[in-house]
Amino acid sequence: MRVCFYHTEGEWSGRARAFADAATALRARGFEVTFVCTRGSSVARRLAAEGHDPIGIRTSGTSLGVGWRLARALRRNFAEAVFVHSEREQLQAAVAVRFADRGAIVRRMPPFGSLTLGRSARFAARVAATGFLFAFDADLRAARPPARALEPFVAPPGIAPAREMPVTRPSSERRIVCAFSAATRSAASIALRTLALLAERHPDLKISLIGPVDRREALKLQAAALGIVSRVELPDPDATAQSDRARIDGATFAWILSSGDDAMFAMLDCFAAGVPIVAERNPLSGRLIRDGETGVLTGPTEAAANAAVFAELLSDDVQRERLAAGARTAAAAWPIDSMADGFAHAITAARDRTTWRA
Repeated sequence: MRVCFYHTEGEWSGRARAFADAATALRARGFEVTFVCTRGSSVARRLAAEGHDPIGIRTSGTSLGVGWRLARALRRNFAEAVFVHSEREQLQAAVAVRFADRGAIVRRMPPFGSLTLGRSARFAARVAATGFLFAFDADLRAARPPARALEPFVAPPGIAPAREMPVTRPSSERRIVCAFSAATRSAASIALRTLALLAERHPDLKISLIGPVDRREALKLQAAALGIVSRVELPDPDATAQSDRARIDGATFAWILSSGDDAMFAMLDCFAAGVPIVAERNPLSGRLIRDGETGVLTGPTEAAANAAVFAELLSDDVQRERLAAGARTAAAAWPIDSMADGFAHAITAARDRTTWRA
């Protein structure tokens, strides 16, 4: 079976990660996978660095123009199902499959995200057969897909068991790895202020930031103003899955300040590395983290309050070891095969023309 992942965002995110991980898992099962993304984007560069051989196209312009360009890739690679995330991508892909005279659309919804059906999505569903893919069973139960839609499926998040060897770091180093996302850029500043509050009593403590690189210089200036610039590892412009995981490996604990898919995959990477997690309590963190067993759930993100939480964790080696052991155990509950099963079921349904109602 042949499948296309269509992703137009320029910057790397958890949504791109979801498609990249699914593509790798599906290829291992014998699927023929095509990745189409915005030409010259950081997503295209990272996909290429990780061995996905993406097709770059111009994704700006009208839906007709973008759809025509995407249709060429679909015809050339005989794609039978096209995965997208946004309503705009759904419309462009719907135009493309109509031009190519092949394929159906599967729109993946973010974890605990509501199913939106705006004008673009409604029109796209009339142009091409469309199905929906959810991250959790609860998301599917809460959604109300259109009656014309293909059968919906669930692809729970997953993490591959095989891990790269961690980067060797000084055994005496204590380090917080902090993950933030495009939607939570301001949270990185809170992380720096929190480290500054801990700096005097914990002179060996450092922080590694994982997230968008567009605020690197601003974060560097803030760290310098706080007197902690030598303790801060800024986001890597050339980050890959391996380098992100290398930052997580060996961390004393992780602070998840991202949201949506970004937060979900950051937490799974921490589980795989056996790194305890600190995160604000919300539906997603409550779904993945067992408070006091695999991590610590806190109130709203605030520098002074979180500094107190971290100070307690840093002073209690027994608690950290217990949380780390719980995190390693939790990783087994999120196998990549379950995620691949969900995508595979959606592809099978999408290629069955007898179910198309468009």
